Amino acid sequence: MYWQAMRVEPWIGHDSLRASFSEVFHLDPSSVQVTDDPLTLQGLIPPEPRILLECFRREGPFPLQLDVFLAGHDIERPVADLAGTLVRARELARRLDAMLLLGTGPIGHDEQIRVAPDGTVDIVELDGDEMDEERFIVIGSRPLSDLPAQAAPAPA
Repeated sequence: MYWQAMRVEPWIGHDSLRASFSEVFHLDPSSVQVTDDPLTLQGLIPPEPRILLECFRREGPFPLQLDVFLAGHDIERPVADLAGTLVRARELARRLDAMLLLGTGPIGHDEQIRVAPDGTVDIVELDGDEMDEERFIVIGSRPLSDLPAQAAPAPA
């Protein structure tokens, strides 16, 4: 299951990503593969549940694009909705001590959900012209509580 294309500030190394994702999803670190190029992965595919993280370096304030793929019902089910995604995203932001941008949920085209290491979540507006250049520049924000009631997750 393709879970997220998250943007991360700052750049984070493979070992820290592997450790954090394994802790948050309660997996052995060997079940988390991290790569800059999936074509270079070698060896056996780990059994389910497993996570594949593809890292891409980008310009701008969120230099890490992290494509996250989950395999296995036990780790896919908890993030099947926005509330579950935010639980895991808050844990990841805290463990990584990083700001995360997520494209999940009922948000506008040039918006992302921002998750801070302290657990704060808001919706940010991005500069559309900069996004065309793969740079995520925040130009405004609004509270997550602005989501429609049926879409808003329960408070943490």
